[in-house]
Amino acid sequence: MTLTPEVAHLAQRLRPAAPPARPLRIFFWAASEEDGTWIYRVKMPADELRRLGHEVQAGTRMGAWGREADIIVGQRVCQVLPSRLWQMLAAERRAHGLGGMVFEVDDDLFNIHEKSNRLGAVFRHPTIQANLKANLRAADGITVSTAPLADVVRKVRGGDPAAVHVVPNAVRTEALTTVRRSPPGRYSVLYGWQGSSTHGLDWKVAADAVAAVLQRTPSRMRFLGVAHPEGLPLDRGRIDGLPWTTDIAEHYARVAEFDVSLAPLANTQFNRSKSALRVQESLALGVPVVASDVPSYRGWVEDGVTGFIVPASTRRWIEAMVALQEPEARAAMSAAGRKAAAAWTIEASIGRWLDAYYAILER
Repeated sequence: MTLTPEVAHLAQRLRPAAPPARPLRIFFWAASEEDGTWIYRVKMPADELRRLGHEVQAGTRMGAWGREADIIVGQRVCQVLPSRLWQMLAAERRAHGLGGMVFEVDDDLFNIHEKSNRLGAVFRHPTIQANLKANLRAADGITVSTAPLADVVRKVRGGDPAAVHVVPNAVRTEALTTVRRSPPGRYSVLYGWQGSSTHGLDWKVAADAVAAVLQRTPSRMRFLGVAHPEGLPLDRGRIDGLPWTTDIAEHYARVAEFDVSLAPLANTQFNRSKSALRVQESLALGVPVVASDVPSYRGWVEDGVTGFIVPASTRRWIEAMVALQEPEARAAMSAAGRKAAAAWTIEASIGRWLDAYYAILER
């Protein structure tokens, strides 16, 4: 199989890294240690940078070690008190001829629609929006997860396009070797979806199709995170769910139980800057996907090879889901998916993070 053109282009820019001649001191100032962005944008790169020999700490509180670090990575700093400290640190470091202030953001916090993310009200508040813009502009550089998000951030920051660095999300190598185990039960196919309460609008893209497939075929549905059982057959154990976990090995084991991973995504301004992380994870774990035909996923799923890319059509979603009830089709797509995802591990791409940090330090 061949990689899609988008992934092949990105693969040319993969940057593994060697142990450093001079270790960097890097402090990840995290917004939270409870959500997914902590895992993928703080913990995973911090662990890998530390393994390579850099001095790395991460946490939600700024201390003396962090203030003196070569690189301070502030994850979506926007609350009032953290913003004051961020501005003070930026001014302090500029006064001493130092740089290394990196603003990290992996969502379009400037285009959160109320209907698509009911928890986004905090980011729509005028004070928070003003803080986000001021903190972006005070940073020496910015890291984001996708090219569309980079375009959004460049417009907000104004000028200086080279200050924004795209550092894609990745999976851990262990995903490629996680053993797939089908959970016991009377139904032959387990469909899976993962998401928080902020993805209700996305789930609706596939909801009617899922209900129809469950009613017509011997299959069941599992939710990871927040469940959306409305309109689904609740009899005979057809629907179940597990809460979100920040243990990445446990998360991989849960996703690896899916026979088919569902990745519906509404075509909103906010989603246009989303990464394909859920799809990447599923492919790395050997789980075929049915994904929305949106830019976020289009470049990562080879239609008919690693899964299916489908429009916002209930009929097409049903057709794709039913097609993947064939064990032979799933087995072939499982192998192809793992092959396609093999290059996109944090271990293979950590050099992209370091490239960004060195470029920011040299400005």
